[in-house]
Amino acid sequence: MIRPLTYRTIPGRHTSLARRVTATVPGLVMLLALFWLSHDLPLADRTVLFRYLAMAFAACMAFITPHLLFPDNEKTLILQINPSPRRLFLHHLVKLRALWLFGIMAAAVISFGDSVAPTQEFHEKTHLFASGILALTAIMLYALYRFVTIGEHSQRWNEGKAGRRLFETLDSLGKGTPVDAGMFPTFMSTIMVTFIGMMSVVVAAAIPQVQLAVLPFVLFLVYAGFRLSREIGRFDRLYYQSDAFYDELFTNPVTGTGESRAPATYEAIYWVPSRWRAAVWTQIIQLDRKRPIGRIIALLSFTYWLLIWLGTPESWHAGWLIFWILAKNMLAWPVAGSSLSPPVFHWWMMPPGDWVVARFFLQTRWTPALVLTIAAAALFSSAVSLQSALVWAGADVVVSIITAWIITRNNEFAFNKQYV
Repeated sequence: MIRPLTYRTIPGRHTSLARRVTATVPGLVMLLALFWLSHDLPLADRTVLFRYLAMAFAACMAFITPHLLFPDNEKTLILQINPSPRRLFLHHLVKLRALWLFGIMAAAVISFGDSVAPTQEFHEKTHLFASGILALTAIMLYALYRFVTIGEHSQRWNEGKAGRRLFETLDSLGKGTPVDAGMFPTFMSTIMVTFIGMMSVVVAAAIPQVQLAVLPFVLFLVYAGFRLSREIGRFDRLYYQSDAFYDELFTNPVTGTGESRAPATYEAIYWVPSRWRAAVWTQIIQLDRKRPIGRIIALLSFTYWLLIWLGTPESWHAGWLIFWILAKNMLAWPVAGSSLSPPVFHWWMMPPGDWVVARFFLQTRWTPALVLTIAAAALFSSAVSLQSALVWAGADVVVSIITAWIITRNNEFAFNKQYV
């Protein structure tokens, strides 16, 4: 008797080393910054810091959950293996696992990261950490429930089966809505995840007895788990509806949401000499399709300013800038493969030596942002000087030259040596 095939897990795609580093190191730096901020705090201040963490986690989950879940890169594979609703639910939990684990580690650092008296008030610290696990888990499950059901609700709003009276009332008053009808459930879900997550923290803070302060988190977790458990039986239908909705929302330019990044025009690459401009332009278009570089650079800048504001040692600033330079250059590696950078096409465009120069211009595209970030920090902090901005810019140029040569050596020069 032939047994039917079963699929216990949905295999994920191979993650490059550069992507793992750029995803892990910022989180580790933030954990170190939290430890530096809380290593000598008393328990009362640690509790306040944990409340800020829970509120920030609620706001983060409200905005980033749909981006982590939809559109699913593994949708083609999922359509082929057709997993059960329970497996799809576990698949979504895995997608949110990294952010949840980072929140749990941050709560552990706040609770136990005490360098003055690590064993003092250990029971209270354990209670604070347990509250953190309950609060962050409840927020994650509630965000998953709100956004996995978006497709069904958005379809009803878009077809006028829901919210009709609201829009008719607004039209009669001459008022408009900030979003279209189909986007209204997403708009409300973002608000609800943020509001309910933060209000659970506020209610817990208002309870004078420490032992009972965990009760709002327990009730929130029970409520989120109950609402989500009712949807697991039809999770497959919810998954495909919501994925189709966000696939159209995030990739269709006519939605006007701004999620689809318009490619850079050829005229925008004016800072590159004409000999290499076409090559740099093609690489920038490929790179922007793979990575939202502007958002990553903005995150790097904000984290650098945060480290300075927290008063961390200058060695931390230097370590973060080193990571900045390495991360910025490693982000170009995804477009260096033969699938996005065909050696035959590149060899036809210009000689391999010119590709070193072209990739150097590609790598230094965000060097002015690095200089401006350091210069801006020098205006309000004595820990940074304007001269250091030039030093770090020089280091970035050197790393860009090395990276451009290594990429070209492994691609165009290797092809030229083998076939030409």
